[in-house]
Amino acid sequence: MLGLLKIRPFAAGPSAAYLWTIITACVLSISGPAIKGAISSLIVRTTFAPFYSGNAAIKGIFSVYRMNQELLSKVVGLTAENARLTEAGRENARLRGMLDFETRSGYSITPGEVVGSPSAPVRGTIWISAGASQSLNIGSPVITPEGLVGHIADRVGGLFIVRVLWDRDCRVAAIDRRSRVTGLVQWQSGPNLSFNYVPIDGDVAVGDTILSSGMGERFPEGIPIGFVRSVALDSTTFFLPVAVKPFVRFEILEEVFIIQYAHSWSRPENP
Repeated sequence: MLGLLKIRPFAAGPSAAYLWTIITACVLSISGPAIKGAISSLIVRTTFAPFYSGNAAIKGIFSVYRMNQELLSKVVGLTAENARLTEAGRENARLRGMLDFETRSGYSITPGEVVGSPSAPVRGTIWISAGASQSLNIGSPVITPEGLVGHIADRVGGLFIVRVLWDRDCRVAAIDRRSRVTGLVQWQSGPNLSFNYVPIDGDVAVGDTILSSGMGERFPEGIPIGFVRSVALDSTTFFLPVAVKPFVRFEILEEVFIIQYAHSWSRPENP
């Protein structure tokens, strides 16, 4: 009976359990410190140790979770900071490019911010703010580091209306950088521009860069306009139909720069 209780102390029901408990208590009371310590250690290892291990594992899981959350927060913060610094770098590059243009050309450059545009970009106008600068002249060219945008057409309060190249009335005397063939860039339809009045035998090829020629004294010489997208030979006309894709994407403009001529120049005032 006692051998069975040692192996399965609770198998015989509550009475056997009570008897086992009394026997264990008696043995502990008459045993020496060494035996008591061994029995206590055995009870702790078999009864309480699993709970201690589980508690430690749970604490470890929560600690890893907190560390993961902290690291994730740092990653998000560093990502936002990296995006801010990248945009600041791009803005710095744009400003450096404009300052270099100002140094080389002798014109003064005024930065402006696009504050509005029509819902349909083909209407050909955008609204810009030049901050505290109110001395911009009607007709002043507007550019970006990518190329020509258009010119100031009017001023309403503290804002300036810019007529962009997508406006039919914005015409630019232009030249093919490679062949030096000249013509007139003007919007016709769709997103492309038309390089007009090019002779039928003019040397213009797909991929050529079209620049402002400086003729007409509205736009400075050498400002990029776009590249030749297509050339269609048409024997029924005297001129070569040339489609030009502008470098500037007018529908996503955020920053522009206004060219101010020296006071000694006489600039046209009518848009």
